[in-house]
Amino acid sequence: METTTDLKALAREWVERGRSLAGEGVELEIFVQEHRGLTVKAFGGEVEGLRYSHSRGAGVRALRGGRLGYSYCTGLAWEDIRKAIEEAAANSRFSTPDEHNLLPGRGEYTGEDLGIYDPEVEETDSARKVEMALELEGLAMASDKRISQVETAVYADTVSRVAVANTAGAAGYYRSSDCYCYVFPIAREGDEYQTGFSFDLGVRPSQLDLATVAADASERAVCLLGSSSITSRRTTLILDSFVTAEFLGMLASALSAEAVLKGRSFLAGKVGETVANPMVTLVDDGLLKGAPSTAPFDDEGVPSRRKELIEAGVLRGYLHNTYTASRSGTDSTGNASRGSFRDRPRVGATNMFLLPGKGCRADILRQVGDGVLVLQVVGAHAGANPVSGEISLGALGLLVENGQPVRPLREITLAGKALDFLRDTVAVGEDLRFLPFEGSLGAPTVAIGGVMIAGRG
Repeated sequence: METTTDLKALAREWVERGRSLAGEGVELEIFVQEHRGLTVKAFGGEVEGLRYSHSRGAGVRALRGGRLGYSYCTGLAWEDIRKAIEEAAANSRFSTPDEHNLLPGRGEYTGEDLGIYDPEVEETDSARKVEMALELEGLAMASDKRISQVETAVYADTVSRVAVANTAGAAGYYRSSDCYCYVFPIAREGDEYQTGFSFDLGVRPSQLDLATVAADASERAVCLLGSSSITSRRTTLILDSFVTAEFLGMLASALSAEAVLKGRSFLAGKVGETVANPMVTLVDDGLLKGAPSTAPFDDEGVPSRRKELIEAGVLRGYLHNTYTASRSGTDSTGNASRGSFRDRPRVGATNMFLLPGKGCRADILRQVGDGVLVLQVVGAHAGANPVSGEISLGALGLLVENGQPVRPLREITLAGKALDFLRDTVAVGEDLRFLPFEGSLGAPTVAIGGVMIAGRG
């Protein structure tokens, strides 16, 4: 199964062989996935952990007159697949019928090289990968004398192979590679400690810039030393790209048609309405070259594509898989997503990002003049609610006066509504950066006017 032909051909063969097993009138889908990965953790100049993982298996969906049955197996011998097909078909007899349970038909996948696989990941030996984790830790320790230790430094990579085939004619295969590194340095001054974080990602090890990651993470820790709170005020909020990406995670949840259909999205029923400043354009692009969640098709075989969810401030639509598209009377957007072959497809973002504007962070600060630069938020998953759109988050950052950071801040809380944040956006930077959250989320520095900041004093 090391070649494109083998894995794709096997999936199609299993579907054909499974027709007679499943019974007359039963539609089948087989989703095959294989992951090989290495994770290296460094601590105290030594290897704290080295883990090699290898998982593979197949998920089987069986549809019988709108009744859905699901099963999976962790082996790829025909005997394993056969049992999974029989179990899925048997399960389909007892589920509740739903006319929107459908399998996508044949799609035309791009023949373009998407830049999602590089053999360097597999050709680089483990010793070099260990060296990279240790080097990252050493660079962070050496970056500033106030860095007292590094909580953890990590190098990790994964090579994945995915194939899908169904009785409706869909069939595809792709291979991808991902590598990333991250580090958490701890800065100390007297009895005060602050933690920083930074990371980098790519499709091959040589893409990772260890020196920049170490310097950035250390600076984020050191700049917060000596922090204190401020008096409560309404001011302009400047969100660091990491923080903006966390807010995009909230938007990704709210833009899922699954959430909309269940009444769990603050954006439900707003298609065609202006929900943001015209400078805001939010894109989900499953074909973005070299990006973390790029693939020729989604996790049920629908061709990936680019779509503008918010265009110049106007909400244009939601993310769909085949099921939600059928319920909504539209087409799938190619956003079926599975955690693994063990899971049925749900709706998920691919590469969701804010279209960059103009200016780096320093330019945005000068444009804003006075405000608060937020570098970290606390409890984003609990404090940013995609159902109500309410936001209440603890934060750390820097007070900005006359376009320059003047002192570090802690014990502050930012509060408001997501729709207000979108509509009150006053600047979008050009420093787009992707994070591997909710698929992958890309964000630049963003400034939002008139946000309430609660502090002490």
